[in-house]
Amino acid sequence: MKSVSLLLFAFIFSLNTHAQHTIQLRNLWTRPQVHVLFQGYSISFTIKDIDKALQLLAETGDTTYGTTCGLDTAGDYVVELFPGMKMEYRKPLQILLQKAVGAFLISAGHAYIENPRHKIVRAVMSDIRPLSPGMDDAYIIFTDPNNDNTIFTGMMAADMYHKDLGID
Repeated sequence: MKSVSLLLFAFIFSLNTHAQHTIQLRNLWTRPQVHVLFQGYSISFTIKDIDKALQLLAETGDTTYGTTCGLDTAGDYVVELFPGMKMEYRKPLQILLQKAVGAFLISAGHAYIENPRHKIVRAVMSDIRPLSPGMDDAYIIFTDPNNDNTIFTGMMAADMYHKDLGID
């Protein structure tokens, strides 16, 4: 009985470690225009990357958000998001970033992140939660490997796991 429980514990622990991995963030070629404030961290994306992610999402069959965000590349947009997914969104951009493309862009390394002390975060840890039965989206938590603080939480369509944004 003891060996069975030990084997079960090792199996459960191995599942958790396989779901976590480090993502190296790359330098963005253009100035990011969309800035997400999340628990003291600032996560910035380019509108070009958001639009490309929306096009890839539409290719999977999800046309909920369209193929473009409709933002002007000359502007700057600041959005505040909160942990969890049970909040009332006030702006469509909040829904778009937290439930459609934000987690995908960070997973692809297409984000510029600063911690609360305005230091650049060069890598993040992602924890992909298992898909729930009947759900097509996975819940992902990104943490700072230096202090284990949560940087971002969001949803990503399972069909987006192997999508590539390509080279700018």
